[in-house]
Amino acid sequence: MLAAALLAVFSAGCVTSTLKYIPAAPGTTSKKGTPVSYVVEGMNTGVYLLYFIPLWTGNPYHPNQRSYDLLSHRIDDKAIYRMFTVAAARMHSAGFQDTEISYRSSGIWTLWIIWKRSVHGRAVLVSEKPHKHRRRR
Repeated sequence: MLAAALLAVFSAGCVTSTLKYIPAAPGTTSKKGTPVSYVVEGMNTGVYLLYFIPLWTGNPYHPNQRSYDLLSHRIDDKAIYRMFTVAAARMHSAGFQDTEISYRSSGIWTLWIIWKRSVHGRAVLVSEKPHKHRRRR
C-alpha cells in the first residue's frame, strides 16, 4: 500500500508553488480606485492521502523554485497571502488588493485514495496606498 501511494505521489507531477507577474495596462485602477502596477497570480498544489493527510506540497515561501514541503498542509489562504506579500515587497508596491481565491481537488484517478489539491489566487499590486476621502467643511 505504501509503495502504491509513493508511486502515485511521484507520478502526480505539477506539485509546485508558482507566482506570475503580469504588468497592468496604463491607467488601470483597483476596485478602491488605487493605481495598479501589476496583476499577480499565485498557485500552490499538493498531493494528499484520503483528501486530508498532506503528503507533498509546493512551498509557498519559495514560489517558482523546486522547493517542496513533506507532510505539511500548504493548500490554504495563508499560502496565497504569503506569496502576494512577498510579491508586493519584491515589486516595491504598497500592497495588494482585490484578492480572489479558489480551490480545486481531484481524486478520481486514484479511486479517491490519493488526492491532488490546489489553491489559486489572483490580486492586483497597487502602486500607492489608497487615499482616505476627507469631507470638506
